[in-house]
Amino acid sequence: MIKDKLIRYLKEGECPEFVPCGFWQHFPDNVKFGQKSIDAHVKYYRETQVSIIKIMNEHFYQLDNKIAVPKDWLDVKEKNIAESNYNDFLEEIKMLRKRMGEDTFILATIHGVLVSACHATNGPNHFTDPNNLITCHLKEDPDTVVNGLEKIATTLERLSLACLEAGADGIYYAALGGEKHRFSEELFNQYIKPLETRLLGNVMKEGIVFLHICKDNPNLPMYADYPAHVVNWAVYDSSYSMADGKRIFPDKIILGGFDNRSGVLLNGSEGEIIEKMKRIIQEVGSDKLIFGADCTLPETTTSAQIRLAVEASKK
Repeated sequence: MIKDKLIRYLKEGECPEFVPCGFWQHFPDNVKFGQKSIDAHVKYYRETQVSIIKIMNEHFYQLDNKIAVPKDWLDVKEKNIAESNYNDFLEEIKMLRKRMGEDTFILATIHGVLVSACHATNGPNHFTDPNNLITCHLKEDPDTVVNGLEKIATTLERLSLACLEAGADGIYYAALGGEKHRFSEELFNQYIKPLETRLLGNVMKEGIVFLHICKDNPNLPMYADYPAHVVNWAVYDSSYSMADGKRIFPDKIILGGFDNRSGVLLNGSEGEIIEKMKRIIQEVGSDKLIFGADCTLPETTTSAQIRLAVEASKK
């Protein structure tokens, strides 16, 4: 799909020729950075012909101070992006834009405020632990900890705008922390939501915003008024169907419909995928829809299978 048409659809709701697809994939550890990362992205998207390219972000937030107790969050400083570890990510975006050309829609992955805080303390892949440091500290002393989160949010906003300057058309913001078991709705609304809505609202003035509500069992209505053009969540690991999402986000495009870990997307025939797409359209319509999955596809997913889904969407 031509990028200009896709952007008009995302911003203005102008109906496309067919429902676009947004499927993205994890890549092996040996091709996660630099030129090898770009080669892997280009190969995947040329083989699959997916309408939207999302560049993975393997560059995690880093803090300059040690966090041991809640008051340590008071020492967190805003980062100058030009002097941060994100420069390599910006270079990867520039390389991808050069390789794919101007008529390709590119999203830059931005890890959300809370998961960035977790990356900088416990490290990657620890956010699902209900006792990770940021979760415990925020529950213990939210008025203190939010000072550090504000600095992280400002840095992520700067990063997002720098990604647009580097060649991305928008961001794919992975919001974590809205799981029903993690925080009370009151704590989320008072301390987390204002940071993320400010960040996303400012980025939305300059580019496209995809809001990915990550992890299982989210409290989806808490995100109803988040600034975004597109919303995506784990349909197969939550109590909210695609139809529920259409009701909760009536002015936004819904991305999803497929399980990212099993089922027809990963091993079905083109005919089975077409039937699944028909059922999705029957549920939510085709005027505000992008076919996608609950989350990023595993690295074992074949490009040929995703190409089946892309071709099916056109039929």
